[in-house]
Amino acid sequence: MKLERLAVLTDVMRKGMTLRDFFQEAIRCNVPGLPYVDDKNRIVGRISVRDVFKHIAVPDSVVGLAHAMGDQTDRLDLSERKILRALALPVETYVLENIASVSPYSAIVKALAIMEAYNTHYIFLIENGEYMGVVTRMVIANRMLESLKEMERNRQLSHDGDGGN
Repeated sequence: MKLERLAVLTDVMRKGMTLRDFFQEAIRCNVPGLPYVDDKNRIVGRISVRDVFKHIAVPDSVVGLAHAMGDQTDRLDLSERKILRALALPVETYVLENIASVSPYSAIVKALAIMEAYNTHYIFLIENGEYMGVVTRMVIANRMLESLKEMERNRQLSHDGDGGN
């Protein structure tokens, strides 16, 4: 199966958009990252939910102490004011330059291998510089389960069709 059939179509992020725009689109499409394009609509980076949270909420110093932290960490928690400030920030502040991408006509195993190499859960489908969507590990897992159900259904139909023999 080729990736093009699994693509989740999303909008792209560009200069002038905010983290609020980013989160709204990522949530709407249920994807962990979105492409960032320049003024000529060329993909020049990506914005990752994980990376944004690392910058606005979970500094490295907190990550190292995560298991030692108690449950009552009100001083470290995200206040409403901090959330509002963060959501108004420009997306270009959080652009990552490493872009995991593959042709929409590539095999799933190639996409999974590239995702593994980039340590990411998603990959952009790009053909001739044109963004054609994103595929996530969860979309692939879901398609595997759908394929299994299809095979089981077909096996049952053929079993029923031959009189149970």
